[in-house]
Amino acid sequence: MRNRRLAGLLASGVLALSSPISAGTATPSADIDLKLFEKTEIDRSNGCSVVLWQDDRDPETDKYAYLFAETLSGKNHTRQPARIKIGGTVTTMKRVAKGGKTTGYDLFEYQLYQLPAANEFVVLQLKLAEEEGESVDVESGAMTIIMKGKPVFRATVKGNAGCITPAAAGTARKRSAAPDGPARVTASEPPLPEVGPGMFERYAVRSAQLPAKLTVAAKKQFGCEPATMNKGVTAFQLSEESAIWQIPCGEHGASARSAVYALVYVPDPAANYSFLPLPTPKGVTRALGDHTLMDPKWDMKTRTVTGIHTEGNGSDCGQFERYQVTAEGGFRLIEFRAKDACDGQSMKPQDFPLVFKAK
Repeated sequence: MRNRRLAGLLASGVLALSSPISAGTATPSADIDLKLFEKTEIDRSNGCSVVLWQDDRDPETDKYAYLFAETLSGKNHTRQPARIKIGGTVTTMKRVAKGGKTTGYDLFEYQLYQLPAANEFVVLQLKLAEEEGESVDVESGAMTIIMKGKPVFRATVKGNAGCITPAAAGTARKRSAAPDGPARVTASEPPLPEVGPGMFERYAVRSAQLPAKLTVAAKKQFGCEPATMNKGVTAFQLSEESAIWQIPCGEHGASARSAVYALVYVPDPAANYSFLPLPTPKGVTRALGDHTLMDPKWDMKTRTVTGIHTEGNGSDCGQFERYQVTAEGGFRLIEFRAKDACDGQSMKPQDFPLVFKAK
């Protein structure tokens, strides 16, 4: 029924209309006062999203460009309410139908959104580029708004869907820590400074792009579970040809998850990859072996990853460790803490006795 409704709207000719948008506010001759979001209102630095902008604007350089924003949450890219701005008020809407071609992120050529009021819709008709890496571009398209008692309004758009996080060196924005941001450190040990210029971008690798050869090797060498590995890899691109892949390895209890790391040749990961060891202080044995990290949390600015492995009653014993990505694409140990005695005296893992700290 919903797809038939979408087809009917498209067939009715609503997408044959056209109205211009200009100067940061989209005010057509009709009564629908569609406005552009200011660049600061659209934050793509965390997670995945779909955005559309006015086709004659550049979202990287123009203060006003975006018309539509939709956040994709979780590993399955679950859609949160999409946003447009009408008359200065942000209006949310839910996708109720889709059709035509798709190239990733559940983004389709034809999409129908229900506005808050009954029988009011936004129709997207998009020309999708072929998927490139983990980003899907909207080469061209139209966003049509249908509201009761008002002429149909149509805007021409371009856009993008993806999870890529801009490299720290290429941005000057300030933002709060992301959900997978830096772990807390003690006041006496300040965080590392930002790493200098160089590519370091985060993106997602879908299960279909994970070579079977690599998963078989991870299972054989580290006991990684195929079902867990297929839940999604997070990649950290180092250059046009190389990236570190964070591969989920095993699930431990209700929420804890371990990961292993591989340095891959991006154009053909199956042909050229190597698993990365996690160095430890002399005389120390890691609880999970020399390649597996528990519950990794990343600080993109300093290119560091933190892992916490606790045992016993709560967090009364275990290990806390931090590593930094090197220029060669490996890991350098920054900090290692351990509490071996499970004595019932709980403390925060970042306060475990210090075993090693890089100078």
